[in-house]
Amino acid sequence: MRKPWVVLVAAAITIGQGLWAQSAPLNGATRYYLAFLRPDPARKPLTKEEGERIQTAHMANIHKMAADGVLVSAGPFDDNPLTISGIFIFRVDTLERAKEIAEKDPTVVEHRNTIDVHAWDGPPGIGDEYFRLHKLDPKTPENMQIHPFAMLLHGAAPDAQKELIQAHVRYVEKLKADGKLAAAGRVTDEDEIAGFVVFKAIPLDEARKLMEEDPSIKGGLFRVEYHQWWSADHVLPW
Repeated sequence: MRKPWVVLVAAAITIGQGLWAQSAPLNGATRYYLAFLRPDPARKPLTKEEGERIQTAHMANIHKMAADGVLVSAGPFDDNPLTISGIFIFRVDTLERAKEIAEKDPTVVEHRNTIDVHAWDGPPGIGDEYFRLHKLDPKTPENMQIHPFAMLLHGAAPDAQKELIQAHVRYVEKLKADGKLAAAGRVTDEDEIAGFVVFKAIPLDEARKLMEEDPSIKGGLFRVEYHQWWSADHVLPW
């Protein structure tokens, strides 16, 4: 069984990943559920009217989920080729509840997207400042910007795993202190994804260079899949 990843904690913890998936968030992190909307392989061409109808229903559903207090963030991806259409970040009680909500999105119902959902221990406060400002003034500008989104995938399991995890924690803390990061955290599922590192609105090439210097990447513990995520101002807490 592959051992888990710890991010933004004082020391590495080596427990089985199945046990990790049931553990509480560590060191003040908040448990979110991140749903990837991925293009459905069975997608069929749409007329302009059909596309507009589905997109309008999709945006209405986003606003409803936010009003219901279950959605703290959402946004499209800007990749080429497009492997992820966008993401929802939920703050709900269980993975099953997050899946249930995501599956009701019109783009999923209409077979434009599929979903996969992951438990993510991210920084507290995602979406809080955004909703506070928009409650005070609904005309607060969205100011959508592209954020490099690094998906950490499990690589090899080198003998120096514990040391690489500890070095990774220190490196992420340094990136945060240097003002490069908007959020980061571990994924608690038993699958290929180990965690997410979301940068502030910096060039993707700069984010790539910074991730290449992560000791856990250089040491082969993790590998990185890069994406570009559009997010509004004041959503991400760092």
